[in-house]
Amino acid sequence: MKDQATAPAFVLFGQPEVEKVTKPTTERLVSGEAKEGVWLYCDDAQTGSKFGQWDCTEGRFRITMEGYTEFCHILEGEAEITVLASGETRTVKAGDSFVMQAGLEMEWHVPRYIRKSFVVSSLV
Repeated sequence: MKDQATAPAFVLFGQPEVEKVTKPTTERLVSGEAKEGVWLYCDDAQTGSKFGQWDCTEGRFRITMEGYTEFCHILEGEAEITVLASGETRTVKAGDSFVMQAGLEMEWHVPRYIRKSFVVSSLV
């Protein structure tokens, strides 16, 4: 029998509430402030997967999916995401779901505010 610390769990986002952790974007910032926050509800060491929510204020920043793939579902707000290799730009908004594959380099432009749920799968 597994002990409580390692027993499988049913995780309902927001129940119980977890602390929001702010992430620095300084080295990736292109313009604006782009203050990021993360609520991590589950960090599954067995699968290398993380499940949570992320938000960001107005700004423009760059990011590379280094060693992981991420599924996102936009809950609130919108962003323009430009794939740097191709120049292709997509607008994502509340209700949209998408995947960003490992190795993808992007520039995000958040005009006001955005919040998403995410699942990150590590490649290792």
